[in-house]
Amino acid sequence: MDSRTAWKIYLALLFGTFVTIEAAAFQAPALPSLTKHFGIPINLAALILLMYSLGVTVFAPIMGRLGDQIGRKRVLLVGLLGFALSEIAAASAANFPIFLAARFLQGLSVACILPGVFAYIGHLFPEQRRGMALGIFAMTMTLGAASGGLLGGLLIDRFGWPSVYWISGALAFVGILPVMMLVPDLRSTQSPARFDLKGALCLFATIGALLSLPTWVGNFGASSPYTAVIAATGILGLAMLWRTGQRAAAPVVDIAILRHRAFALPSAIYWLHLVSFSGIVYALAFFINGRPGGSASQFGFVALFLYGSSMLSAPLAGRLIDRLAPRTVTIFSLTGTLLGLALLLGIRVDTPLWFIVATVCLLGLMMGSNSPAVMKLAIGAVPCDKMGAGTGLFSMLRDLGAPTGSSLSLAVFSTSLAIHTRQGNPDALAAALSNVGYLLGGLISVALLLSLRLERGPARSSAESVSAPPRDALPSDQRT
Repeated sequence: MDSRTAWKIYLALLFGTFVTIEAAAFQAPALPSLTKHFGIPINLAALILLMYSLGVTVFAPIMGRLGDQIGRKRVLLVGLLGFALSEIAAASAANFPIFLAARFLQGLSVACILPGVFAYIGHLFPEQRRGMALGIFAMTMTLGAASGGLLGGLLIDRFGWPSVYWISGALAFVGILPVMMLVPDLRSTQSPARFDLKGALCLFATIGALLSLPTWVGNFGASSPYTAVIAATGILGLAMLWRTGQRAAAPVVDIAILRHRAFALPSAIYWLHLVSFSGIVYALAFFINGRPGGSASQFGFVALFLYGSSMLSAPLAGRLIDRLAPRTVTIFSLTGTLLGLALLLGIRVDTPLWFIVATVCLLGLMMGSNSPAVMKLAIGAVPCDKMGAGTGLFSMLRDLGAPTGSSLSLAVFSTSLAIHTRQGNPDALAAALSNVGYLLGGLISVALLLSLRLERGPARSSAESVSAPPRDALPSDQRT
């Protein structure tokens, strides 16, 4: 396939990516308004994020493998249509349970989209040009997040929270057409295997229990029997999932891929970085809205710089990792993130907005720099005939970052805020934000230690053949 055709197909795919990420970014400025509209406490607001994340994380590996078997274009189109309909359902939800159901459908639809886009990257671009493509992918994600944060804040203040869902639903309908016209269908040459229903149920139980654990702790306490039951469910589900993944012919979670250090290490680092990044976003959303003079629009302005700086650094880092070892970029990015979190600890309710903006710019630059590096390492470790399963697994691990970070940060933020408020601390908001910062700093420190174990040279693995997909994996009009 010539380079021009590859980029034309890729641009059509990127539009769908942009729409879903922008819609996800709408949630941060919308969350305070949604809690007031439905009359729920801050701790339970995490359910809004949890239901979406449950859908996307559980079904990402399933849809990735399904794309291998029935065709990735078909799964992509179903995802875009489902996403559009779910956004409309969320905008018109009459009560909180209906809204949560719409959020779950949104997550399931995104699970049809993002693994497919990842898989197409592996087929469209050879290894020596994949860094730039991944950099642009990361830039597109952050562009959607940046525009979603700012536009979401402005729309919510002027037209109310339903407006953001109406707009993202309309954009998803628009995104169906270029995918239909430009994107070829790709599928694996492997024979379809029996669906791993047991693995899917175990994954659902594991993700649901572990992601909701901070919310249960925040509402009932760590020693509550409810909390113990949820924790036990998550651990038992994880053990059964691991066992099923070793026995099934086409497991939902392919343990063989996950055991590969070249895949597992960058995936874990990316997950920890995303936990930190998401935790910062949602803690700042409530901090900025809660301080004197704060509003959704003001948070949208801060989010614009947070995601915008990430957008600017991503393609530059993508180009850089085609020449340098991704490990170097990852270590630098995580070190810079620790510096940004140290600055976050100094923020108070009367801190000038420019200082907050400067802090989030540093954090955004580091996130954007790290994203293409760890993506290239992880995708380069996936065998070509398992590209859909591997990218689905990576998408699942990546998508676990946002809900984990939001659940942890909201649980810590709300608990700290309540304690400091009862103690009469006049700077309770800042104390709550600082406690979130300490937690996230510890997670980034772990990620930095893991990054020291990454390969020093360019990514190489037993799956190196991924850079040149088999002829039979491509449509007949693309074989040369």
